[in-house]
Amino acid sequence: MPHEFSRPYRLLPRFALSGLAVLGMLTTLTGCGDEESNSVSFAPSCPLTHIPPEAADYYVYDGKTPTFPHLVTRASILKLQGDCLAAGRKDLQTRIALRFVVNRGMAARDGTVNLPWFIAVLHGDKIVNKHVFHHTFQFPANLSSFTTDTHVVTVDLPIPPKNTESDYRFEVGFQLTKEQLDYNETHLKKPAYQAY
Repeated sequence: MPHEFSRPYRLLPRFALSGLAVLGMLTTLTGCGDEESNSVSFAPSCPLTHIPPEAADYYVYDGKTPTFPHLVTRASILKLQGDCLAAGRKDLQTRIALRFVVNRGMAARDGTVNLPWFIAVLHGDKIVNKHVFHHTFQFPANLSSFTTDTHVVTVDLPIPPKNTESDYRFEVGFQLTKEQLDYNETHLKKPAYQAY
């Protein structure tokens, strides 16, 4: 569950945030590695990436009741995209970006939107690292719905970048409060996002 990812864990993978916010620069999460020689080389396999359905939507209400007239912001993950490449002989580099669709609610007063989202790295069944990012932007005044892309996040894993599956996997989604998570679980619908 996303709210269980808030405990501190020993850091193994490394996270970095680039200034790029263009999903079109990334391929799908099947890999896109550099060739190390003139011979044909295979792209390294990316770790399995999963978006829990209960962490795919983000609702903010004005503190009164969770009903349509009191909705401030609703955001959903539309697309997850990325690639993998070698970062030396002993490191695998994965780049991840998300695309959100954001709706302005009737109770919205400020045009600033802050969407917290996370990447958790699991090795086997153990969470070995987690980082929370904040995608902040100004909602265009003349729009009620807006699509926006996050910056590209780079995760370096301490594994040889071979074309074989690893024991690492990623969980990606919105960082939710317990109340938001409970709301999503109660109102769970079919996810609209695309994941590769």
